[in-house]
Amino acid sequence: MSNWCFKVLVSGLFLLALIACTDSGGDVEPSPILGVGDDNSSSGSDDGDNTAGTGEYSIATMLTAYVDEIVMPNYMTAGSLAADMADPDGPLNAYCESIESPGEAAALDTVRQAWRELATSVQHTELHAIGPAAANAFNLQFRLNSYMFGTLSTCGVDGIAAQVGDGFSINNRSLNQRGIGALEYLLFNDNLNHSCPPQASATQGWNDLGEAARKSKRCDAAQLISEDISAAVDAIVNKWDPQGDNFRAEFLSDDKVSESLQMTTDGMFYIEEGAKDAKLGNPLGIIVACSALTCPEQIESPFSTSSVQQVIDNLKAFEQIFVSNEQTGFDEHIVSEGFPDVAERFVDNLTNTIAFAEAMEPSLTEQVDLVESEGDSECTNAFANPDQASARFPACTLYGMVKRIVDDLKIDFVTIVNVSIPGGSQADND
Repeated sequence: MSNWCFKVLVSGLFLLALIACTDSGGDVEPSPILGVGDDNSSSGSDDGDNTAGTGEYSIATMLTAYVDEIVMPNYMTAGSLAADMADPDGPLNAYCESIESPGEAAALDTVRQAWRELATSVQHTELHAIGPAAANAFNLQFRLNSYMFGTLSTCGVDGIAAQVGDGFSINNRSLNQRGIGALEYLLFNDNLNHSCPPQASATQGWNDLGEAARKSKRCDAAQLISEDISAAVDAIVNKWDPQGDNFRAEFLSDDKVSESLQMTTDGMFYIEEGAKDAKLGNPLGIIVACSALTCPEQIESPFSTSSVQQVIDNLKAFEQIFVSNEQTGFDEHIVSEGFPDVAERFVDNLTNTIAFAEAMEPSLTEQVDLVESEGDSECTNAFANPDQASARFPACTLYGMVKRIVDDLKIDFVTIVNVSIPGGSQADND
C-alpha cells in the first residue's frame, strides 16, 4: 500500500472516531457523568468558576451565598436565642423566679416555647456543622446538641442539678450532659426524682428535698447549660466572622473551592446519618444499629415530644441549602449541568416529605410503642412503599420518604456535583 493511501485511510479512521466522540447516540438522554455537564467544564474545578452549560454558574458564588445567607445567619439566630435563654432578664430566669408563685405555670409554658425555638435554630445548624463546628471531634457543635455524640445521660444532668452552687462548673462534664437535650430534660421532665442508680454519690438525698427546692436547683442547672450553649455558639460565630478568626476567608479562598464544596456536601449528609438513621430508623428498629425490635431510648427529645418536629427542622435546613436562591442553589447547579429533572425531583420530594411530616399526628414515642406491641412487618412495608402512606405507621412512611431523598443524594447528586460520599454514609443501614 502506498504512503498516500495509508495516510488517506488513517485520516478517514480519525474522522470517524471524531464523529463518534462528538455524537454518541442522537436522542439518547445523558446519564450523570462525573464532572460533565452541557459543556466540558468540570463542576469541581479549583478555580471556582464553573461555567458548565450556561456559562454563568459559579461554584465560588454559590459557596459565598452559602456562608453569608445560610451558615452565618443560622448560627447568629441560634446565638441570639441562646443568649436570650441565658439572660438574667430572659424567660428561663423568669420561670426560676416564679417557682411557687401563681405565675409558675404560665412562666413554664413561656420558657418551654423559648426552648422549642432555640431547638429549631440549633437543628438548622446541624446541616452545616463543618469547619469550626466540626473541629476537635465536633466539640462545639455537640455543646449545642449532643444527640449525635451519644445517648443523653439523664443521671449526669441530675448530678449537675444536685451539685449546682457557687463555683460549680460544667466545663469538665461530658458532652452528653449538655446542650439542648439536657436543657429539655430539665424543663420538660415532670418527674423530679433523679434517674441515677442508688449508689450514685452526687444525687444522695436528692429525692428527700422538697418539690420547690428540686425545681429551683434544676432551674439553676438549666441556667448553666444555657450559658454553655450560648458560649459555644458565640465561639463558632467568632471563628467564621471576618472580624474574628475569619474562617470565612479560608473557606472561600480560590484554592479551596473544591475542598469547601466537599465540606459543604459532607454537612448535608446529616440528612442521612442524623434525620433518617439516628432519629427515625434507630428508634423504630429499622436499621441494624438497633439490635432489638425497637430502641425507644434513642428517641431525640422524648420529654417535649418534639422528635418529629426536629426531623422537619433538618429537612427544612437541607431544603434551604439545596434551593438557596435562583442564582446559587444546588438545584440551579444541577440544572446548569444539564439535569433539570433531577433538580425538580429533589425539590418535589423535599416538599412532599416536609408536608407529610407536618401533618403527622402521633408522636414518635407512640409510633415506637406501636411497633413494639404489634411487630415490625407493617412498618417495614410502610417504609418500603412510601408512595402508599401508612395511616397506622406514618413515622415508618416518613423514614421511607427521607430515604428516597437520601438515595438521590448518594447517587445522582454526588455524581452531578462531582463530590464524594462521606465515609460514614457509604452504605445503607436498613
